[in-house]
Amino acid sequence: MKLAIDVMGFENDISEAVRACRKFNKQYKDVQFILVGNELEIKKRLEVNDHFTIVHASDVVTMNDNPILAMRKTNSSMYKAIELVQKKQADGVLSAGSSTCYVPMAYVLLKLIDGINKPAFMPYLPTTTKEGFMMLDVGANKECTGEDLYQFAKMGTIYSQIVRNVTRPRVGIINIGTEVDKGFAYQKEAYQLIVKDTTINFVGFVEPRELLMGVTDVAIADGYTGNITLKALEGGLTALKDTMKHEFKKPWNWLGALCSLGVVKQLSNIFDYKNNAGAFVMGLQKIAVKTHGNADEQQFSSAIRMLYEAVTKDVVHNIQLTLGKR
Repeated sequence: MKLAIDVMGFENDISEAVRACRKFNKQYKDVQFILVGNELEIKKRLEVNDHFTIVHASDVVTMNDNPILAMRKTNSSMYKAIELVQKKQADGVLSAGSSTCYVPMAYVLLKLIDGINKPAFMPYLPTTTKEGFMMLDVGANKECTGEDLYQFAKMGTIYSQIVRNVTRPRVGIINIGTEVDKGFAYQKEAYQLIVKDTTINFVGFVEPRELLMGVTDVAIADGYTGNITLKALEGGLTALKDTMKHEFKKPWNWLGALCSLGVVKQLSNIFDYKNNAGAFVMGLQKIAVKTHGNADEQQFSSAIRMLYEAVTKDVVHNIQLTLGKR
């Protein structure tokens, strides 16, 4: 298996991506990493036992670039990394660069699966049940139709079945209430389309406040709603974590902190977004994963794991097969 990693254009040092690849190779010997970026800078971060392939890229897509400008940068690390997958020289691609540029570029170079209208960002989020759920879209599209949400439901179901081994994934549409008459027209349209499809285990509308409690395995939304929901959940969890740290540092709380240390560590591990920092770009003919622009080694590692699982389980082919039966 060959995985193309764009190591440029994000906020941290290249070494974060390199260390993640090195760590992954120690466990998975069947993976050959292709590091795409400035060859000289990459080589500075390598160790004697590293056996990575390097593809030199003289340009970089920055966080300030727009999609049109980015597409013109055909010598950028992002473009070349995606192009490797397009030309079948790699099985999947990962980048921590600009999401605004990455999705359109992947869309143009890798094309959509027949029967899919739009790509969608799909990350994994943890829950109190420890089962977690997938959410899409979280930013690839600001506006969606009911048909788009229906397609997201199909893809999220297939992914959950073959990658996460959930036999009958529960699918819910994110809305301001659970009543059938709540929401915008496109949400109501999606509801009617999904409820008629017996291959989807539909649980109806779900409220954002219920998501972390494990009410669904796949949460569906337009990209604008999904992105706000995602950031609100991440921000809330981070605030809770920081508050607990601050309170436990107070002398009169030391005993309580000591007694609850094991529970606190477990909660911190479950809800640490860095452990699941990859977002799948669903709907493309090839496999593309995106991680945070401030990704460190831990976040790159979790995103590489997501990329590896998607390639191993042949997600794209399974989606194509299922849509072909529709």
